[in-house]
Amino acid sequence: MKKLDNYLELLKRREVLLVIVGVLLVLVLGRAGLGLYQTRSQALDDEIALKELQFGKFSRLVARQQEFVALDKALRKFEQEVKSRKLLQGETPTLTEVEFQTLLQKLAQESSVDVRTTKILPALKKGGVTMLRLRLSCRAEIGAIRDFLIKINNSDKFIFLHEVEVKTISRREKRFYYFNAVITAFTV
Repeated sequence: MKKLDNYLELLKRREVLLVIVGVLLVLVLGRAGLGLYQTRSQALDDEIALKELQFGKFSRLVARQQEFVALDKALRKFEQEVKSRKLLQGETPTLTEVEFQTLLQKLAQESSVDVRTTKILPALKKGGVTMLRLRLSCRAEIGAIRDFLIKINNSDKFIFLHEVEVKTISRREKRFYYFNAVITAFTV
């Protein structure tokens, strides 16, 4: 009987140990599950907070809609004003090139620059804007060339010197110079 009691006592200890191990296992699994739940819950809370911030931002933007419409209208008006005042515009691309040539001829004439030849170079297109290019060959005094360059620089239109070359005609001729330039203008 003593042996039997020893076996029963041993079984009771094993059962107690199994119960303790089971309880510990449940506690460990419960703690791990609770950690996962808290992590997921925190992620959802963060996402909700972010969505609330975005909603507030978009609500403020919608509330300022009229202000943005007015600003857009003003910017479009300014864009049209810049295009009409600063860019060369003709009914066709060819007429725009003629307008460019006429403008440069006028500036050269006002500066007493003798334009010998003009040549329209191929236009370059970038981002909705076209760069017209014109090669000029001129003959003039250095002061007239300087005046012509100043007039180009101070022009109301977007006109820029792309290349410039000033050469003496000869060693004996000190008064006049050859002036060659590639001049660009912008159009849409």
